[in-house]
Amino acid sequence: MTIAVLVTGGRGMLGRALALEAGRFPALTVHAPGRDELDVRDPAALDRWADRIASGWIIHCAARVDVEGCAREPEAARETIVTGTRNAVALAKRVGARFVYPQSFLTYDGAANPIPEDEPPRPLSFYGELKLEAEREVTAAIPDATILRMAGFFGGEEADKNFVGRIIPVMRAAIDRGETRFEVGDRAWQPTWTNDLAFNTLALVAAGASGSYQMACRGEATFAQIAAEIVRALGWSDRLEVVTVAATAVSGNELGRRPDRAVLSCARLEAEGRNLQRDWRATLHAYLSHPFFDRYRLEPAR
Repeated sequence: MTIAVLVTGGRGMLGRALALEAGRFPALTVHAPGRDELDVRDPAALDRWADRIASGWIIHCAARVDVEGCAREPEAARETIVTGTRNAVALAKRVGARFVYPQSFLTYDGAANPIPEDEPPRPLSFYGELKLEAEREVTAAIPDATILRMAGFFGGEEADKNFVGRIIPVMRAAIDRGETRFEVGDRAWQPTWTNDLAFNTLALVAAGASGSYQMACRGEATFAQIAAEIVRALGWSDRLEVVTVAATAVSGNELGRRPDRAVLSCARLEAEGRNLQRDWRATLHAYLSHPFFDRYRLEPAR
């Protein structure tokens, strides 16, 4: 008999990865519906999953992940992030399901680095405030919930709404315009592949883990370093040079503040021998080898 796992937001970046990695865990039966199949803002929609996940697990990935979008549409963001989480928690309580809440590193202000696991959250953005409010909904209702505070991630090919997914078409467009230099900021973080986060998450579920963990790739990088690695991976090295500039020089259109550096300590995962994360460069290159990115590749100039 397998354990049923419901992944909300199953068509998003992390949700897709959880569905993909589920095949490596034969003891788990993972359901990953998208928003068209399961809108967490609707309690009745969640109730329709009750029989399938009784005494199983809910991994609640459904959320708005765009900092600027949350600032522009605060009520809609609150409904998805906070109300949606409250509805998912209510379902878990009703059917006796365990609960996993993937949390954002943007609940921290980056005042301490590496960020210890007992660091008090101090979000700088409205998005971070909503995510923290939702986390408190979870822990108040389900004290043994599993909270996974994750670094900023990449993954999901066309579903990638974070830095890697956004910057690649912009850089390729610059090349097509004949530009040879591209400025990228020096904000530092831990670019982590959703496949690694998903595999690690499912391993914790399979082991019945609970409580709070931090989860991030090995190593850290500035946005400029990531962009330079993208240039190498996609064959642009003789076409485009990445120029590092201060983050403030390229962040003028941001509606929500972010830490200048945010590096998570993964001490609990390490202590328990459960840290399955890999180096960010290796995973970025593996990710960019996907055929989806062939549309952006260039042959070396002759």
